[in-house]
Amino acid sequence: MANPNDEIRDKILRHLYEVHRRARGPRGVAVGIRELQSAMRGEGIRQADVNSNLDYLIQKGWVREVIEERTFQMPRGTTQQAPRVTYKISDVGIDRLEAASVYRREELFSRINVTNVRGVTVIGTGNIVNTQLTDLSNALSELELAVAESTALSEEDKLTVMADLATMQSQLAKPRPDGGLILRIWRGIETVVTAVGLAQLVARVNDLIRQVSN
Repeated sequence: MANPNDEIRDKILRHLYEVHRRARGPRGVAVGIRELQSAMRGEGIRQADVNSNLDYLIQKGWVREVIEERTFQMPRGTTQQAPRVTYKISDVGIDRLEAASVYRREELFSRINVTNVRGVTVIGTGNIVNTQLTDLSNALSELELAVAESTALSEEDKLTVMADLATMQSQLAKPRPDGGLILRIWRGIETVVTAVGLAQLVARVNDLIRQVSN
């Protein structure tokens, strides 16, 4: 990794991922700062570096801060607030480490009222699609699932293909998709997925993609 802080951030995120994976209950998915610092000390990471990089991960959405409100009764009868703060990996962080999940879907259009846009619709997969291209979008969604489940592709290849498929799906949301761009992206995907036994799906997408590129 070019940035030395990225190695620290990766170790923090992976530790929180393992905590999340091994948790026996909802409260077990988060850890306190002292526990995290202790775990990272074993990795040779200074406390100050843990603090600064944890803050960065929180700001970027990779990690979430969990605040449990607690109240204590003082000897004189007054109450004092003493919230407990813990940290857990976010859904974005999990997606980052798992590379490709069939449940991952970027909410790119959540603030757009698509009913006001002529020629687009929301299909069963949750994708917003030009009404003339729903078959192609569904075929790409099937390919996404096949790629995610493939044992022949490396995690890096899966991530690359899934990102390119997401770009294609984004184009299909437009009333006037860029057919040339879709075709160029598809050619790169086609080479990878054909080589790992997904030729039938590739052929189907090829047939449907002509509607856009012509």
